[in-house]
Amino acid sequence: MTLRPPPNPAVVVMGYDRPDSLSQLLASLDRASIPEGTPLVVSIDGGGRRGDEVVDRARRHRWSHGDSEVVTHDHLGLVDHFHRCGDLTARFGSIVLLEDDLVVGPAFHQWATAALTAAEPDDRIAGVCLSAPWFDGYWHLPFEPVLDGSDGFYAQLPWFHGLAWTTRMWRGYRDWTAAPTDTPIHAAFDQLDTDEWFPGAVRHLVSTGRHHLLPRWPHATNTGAAGQHFDVGSDVFQVPVVQTDRLGEVRITPLDDALAVYDDHMELLPDRLARLCPDLADADLTVDLLGVRDLGRVTTSHVLTTRPVRRAERTWGTSRRPLAMNLVGDEVGVGISLARTVDVRTDQVADRVTRHRLAAHAAHDRPPGPRSILRSTADRLVARLDGIRRDR
Repeated sequence: MTLRPPPNPAVVVMGYDRPDSLSQLLASLDRASIPEGTPLVVSIDGGGRRGDEVVDRARRHRWSHGDSEVVTHDHLGLVDHFHRCGDLTARFGSIVLLEDDLVVGPAFHQWATAALTAAEPDDRIAGVCLSAPWFDGYWHLPFEPVLDGSDGFYAQLPWFHGLAWTTRMWRGYRDWTAAPTDTPIHAAFDQLDTDEWFPGAVRHLVSTGRHHLLPRWPHATNTGAAGQHFDVGSDVFQVPVVQTDRLGEVRITPLDDALAVYDDHMELLPDRLARLCPDLADADLTVDLLGVRDLGRVTTSHVLTTRPVRRAERTWGTSRRPLAMNLVGDEVGVGISLARTVDVRTDQVADRVTRHRLAAHAAHDRPPGPRSILRSTADRLVARLDGIRRDR
């Protein structure tokens, strides 16, 4: 019998050298709806210029929901500190981990508890996130997961704006870190700072075929405070946070039934796309709607892509949102192609065309200019001519 997580995951705050940010986070925790008996641990990495002030702020904070403690370390670095905090799952059974540049919404603990409870029985779910990326990590254009009636979706992305694990989930990750595999992931991850846990966590998900459960509506946001990896503050990561403390029943569709399941490239899994588009169910294809895959690693005969191709076997437009809906609705156009893998172009000109296509799709809410109207008309004309040629 699979054990369910404790009803009150402990709250673990991970701090380093940002006293003002820590105070902001603790204040947002005070405003949140948290059950009585919920423990708080503030873990502070040492060595920072303002370390004494960070410790002082943490010790002066009064936690009203249960036991609390402040733990200080000699300088560990971000990765080791992250691991120390996650290891607290062995002590508490489940935790919510918050870095000190976050603030939470009133219902963050309710979401985490409901999501952990739903995810715990499935070993393929490696953790829960409190927020989700609003943009893709490659072109930095809006990311819109397919709506399937669930309050969450699945992705091979441990989005770091608030995370939660049970002992089982965290142990799976830590066992992998003891003997990590060098599974290929997108090169963008390897360009991150060397003192960064995120690439390894993504590689763990890809190599083991696991996913994280992310919310449709964020329960935490990043304040953009300057820190180890950003010299100046930025609001690029900020998202609107759910402000009610009464979520009601949280509906989580099981992984096997969910349509919104994404890989590390933020692409819909082919078997989920096949459910939306049954006529593609028998196709041996890789999904590349963002046009960022290393096609040298693709083993399927065909690719579904927004990249230019030498010869398309089938095409769709890009006017519907998200992109997958153009296939569902059989939208006329040439922005998306089904082509043999060897026929997909990957040169610099092709990259520029892909970026233009995706940017135009993302800017759908802007009034179309004369050029975009002409381009759209031309795309539809080309698609119709291609259809006439095929019919002959």
